[in-house]
Amino acid sequence: MAATFISPSAGDETSIGDAVELLRKTGYPISQSTLERQCRARGVTLLKYRGRNHASWTDLLKVHRDWVDER
Repeated sequence: MAATFISPSAGDETSIGDAVELLRKTGYPISQSTLERQCRARGVTLLKYRGRNHASWTDLLKVHRDWVDER
């Protein structure tokens, strides 16, 4: 059965701010502005929802991984 509507919260989207807090626990903290800049540089779609940028958690993990590897 096909979905009758698409919900913006149906995927693995998370706010950039929440992602920064979670990524801080990895031992490789990244600022919100750096994460947003890295997302734009890598073509990750940022969605504005309630005044905050959101992106796929999976994509954010990949961006963070690549950013750490480049350092």
